[in-house]
Amino acid sequence: MKNYLSRIDKRILKVIRDLGRAADRRGLRAYIVGGIVRDIILGRKNLDIDIVTEGPAIPFARSVAKAAGAKMTVYPQFGTATLQWPFGLRLDFVAARQEFYPHPGALPGVRPGTLKDDLFRRDFTVNAMAVCLNKDGWGQLVDEFGGLPDLREKKIRVLHQRSFIDDPTRILRAVRFEQRLCFHIEPWTLGLLKQALRPACLREEKVFDNVKPPRYFTEFKKMLAEARPQQHLTRLKALGALRIVDAALKTDFRLLEQIQPRLSRIPGDIVCARWFIHLMAVTEPMSGAGLQAFLRKFPFRKEERESILQAARSKNILRKLAAPGLSRSRVYGILRPLHQDAVVYLRVRTLQKRVTERIGRYLHYDAGMRVDIDGEDLKRLGVSPGEKIGAILEKVLFMKIDGRVRDRGQQLAAAAALVGKVKAA
Repeated sequence: MKNYLSRIDKRILKVIRDLGRAADRRGLRAYIVGGIVRDIILGRKNLDIDIVTEGPAIPFARSVAKAAGAKMTVYPQFGTATLQWPFGLRLDFVAARQEFYPHPGALPGVRPGTLKDDLFRRDFTVNAMAVCLNKDGWGQLVDEFGGLPDLREKKIRVLHQRSFIDDPTRILRAVRFEQRLCFHIEPWTLGLLKQALRPACLREEKVFDNVKPPRYFTEFKKMLAEARPQQHLTRLKALGALRIVDAALKTDFRLLEQIQPRLSRIPGDIVCARWFIHLMAVTEPMSGAGLQAFLRKFPFRKEERESILQAARSKNILRKLAAPGLSRSRVYGILRPLHQDAVVYLRVRTLQKRVTERIGRYLHYDAGMRVDIDGEDLKRLGVSPGEKIGAILEKVLFMKIDGRVRDRGQQLAAAAALVGKVKAA
């Protein structure tokens, strides 16, 4: 029988083999399940591995963590535990369970179950396979629902006809896996998806009323983190499912497509979240009222909300940055009030070489520039504590950015001259 674990990276294989031996010593059945099995078969890298045990998972995870020296986090309310290794490997442990939905769109209730029960609760057949870790079944595939044939035929298929009604976020996941893997949603599943979106079903089942916005947003973020999210969103639009995220979203994704090649060329030393840059391209065309409602609907951090609003003004900001003869300090003054993600968005948003160079220089050099003098130096020059100190230091910084002063001595001399002007006034 084929050993599917022979395809795993050697470092991961050692961890998995030790885990299987530990399960045997405890008399516990243990399996890797879900997306990792799919990716092993497809030859795709994946460092997030789900472990399902037929029996208590947390005590087992604790023993594995102790033996391996892994960092452990326990989630007792969910009966799960996560182990992390320094080289990036993450194992999520959970006991096999059944799920039941009190009503459409609700978070599921759970009760202990078998491996087959656990696989049946998953979203699609290609994600509902397992590989045994015990010695007597080491590396053997468990495929109760036809996931392997679907994988070979590049099909996305749900496991039962109420799948999208029980959990409408699976509509977003179906599209994401279809586009990422270059698969297709097979006809029966596509029919169920469209049925869940019909007005009659929405009224009778109240499918979307019971799903809180953060659950949709989690899936939307994953979609935006993909390499070409415009393909995912275009597919959602074609299915009439874009409104699941927000009815105010514009359906023209040319701006999102436009920034793709430039975003891929952003240097690695500039920190930015790909999904968030993509989001700003999606939200920029939204109207003021629609955008404000969108920001209230989803759980954005304060800095993220501000960055999205700054990106919405990108046309005006880019117009200022395109003006001829701008000094570096003037560029600094325009960009300094913005969060870095918004500045990165402006860089990939513009088509003008001059503006790209100005923003790039700001990100690489000027944004981190500091003066070599401080308020104590100004006090010794006779400046009283207060706003004037900050204003003088800012002027010296602008002079340094423009190359008019360099070392500490020149900065002190420039500050002294500015102090003289202040006193004379």
